[in-house]
Amino acid sequence: MEANRPNPTAPRTPAVLTLTTPADIVAAVPYLLGYHPNDTLVVLGLRGATPRLHTLFRCDLGEHITAHPAEAARHLVTGLRADDCGTALIVGYGPAADITRCVDALRRCAAEAGIAVGEALRVADGRYWSYVCDSPACCPAEGVALDLAASAVSATAVANGLSAWQSLNRIRAYLAPVEGAARAPMRAATRRAERRGRRLRAAAPGRDSFGPRFRVQGARVVRTAIAAALRGDLPRAPDHLAWLGVLLTCVRVRDDAWVRIDPGTADAHVRLWREVLRHVEPGYRPAPGCLLAVAAWTRGDIALADAALDLVRAADPGYPLADLLCQALRAGLPWQGFPAERLDAVRPLDSP
Repeated sequence: MEANRPNPTAPRTPAVLTLTTPADIVAAVPYLLGYHPNDTLVVLGLRGATPRLHTLFRCDLGEHITAHPAEAARHLVTGLRADDCGTALIVGYGPAADITRCVDALRRCAAEAGIAVGEALRVADGRYWSYVCDSPACCPAEGVALDLAASAVSATAVANGLSAWQSLNRIRAYLAPVEGAARAPMRAATRRAERRGRRLRAAAPGRDSFGPRFRVQGARVVRTAIAAALRGDLPRAPDHLAWLGVLLTCVRVRDDAWVRIDPGTADAHVRLWREVLRHVEPGYRPAPGCLLAVAAWTRGDIALADAALDLVRAADPGYPLADLLCQALRAGLPWQGFPAERLDAVRPLDSP
């Protein structure tokens, strides 16, 4: 089978990874996920006469998942059916007891739904075991040693510009909100920024919740921050960071920043919006988190985009742009495929 990485790095042609053995599948997963997984269940959904990767699901193991594997299996199979996937590949990373319960439940649920399980593997300590093959000649009881560095799949992925973070925890640490001594000045700066924002909004005409003054000043401040980031100068002062957070609550201001993200500026946008995301108070994380996700997606770092959206959903589970971005990432759209002709991007910022 062939696995077209569902989220290619623009503007490259999508990398085609041909998977013919269990070792190929294991070698491909970190590049499809964007990081090397641990304590995780990964399901690749395939469809078509010549099975090709269509969707990818990740389920991090936890007390609830391992205690209720059937519930997790039903959720995953529902997703496979919704995406019209006729075949699934399962790879579990973790201890045998936990992975086996999850894989057994998933195989039963897939069979009931008419979805073929082409392969089911467990990976741990540099080895893999197959739940599908019981031949000791190719799948011995002690497992099969992996040499991912020598894998043709890994070489193809790297040659096509794909990369993988060391772990999901490394990504989360990269995005972790600042705490300790830096948090108190940010709280105080946020209160000052909120008062400043209320004064601007008080001048909004009629039922306009923000008004042209807020939008124009917001766009000016955000564009200046972007220009500085392109020169390598990131905002550091609490008042500047807090003010950016408040201004981005206006969707028109946020989207004015969004349409300025492209492959040539994506790295600077990642650095800028990471700085804002890590410093602002929780209620102001959704907008910079989504901008960071778009920038990461634009440069092909889907794992970073997903992690940023996790922070957005934790701050505001109903934030609309986060939902749209999650759907686009899951569907494997390239960043160019996301709606670009947005009303907020084409109308003047001082229009109603």
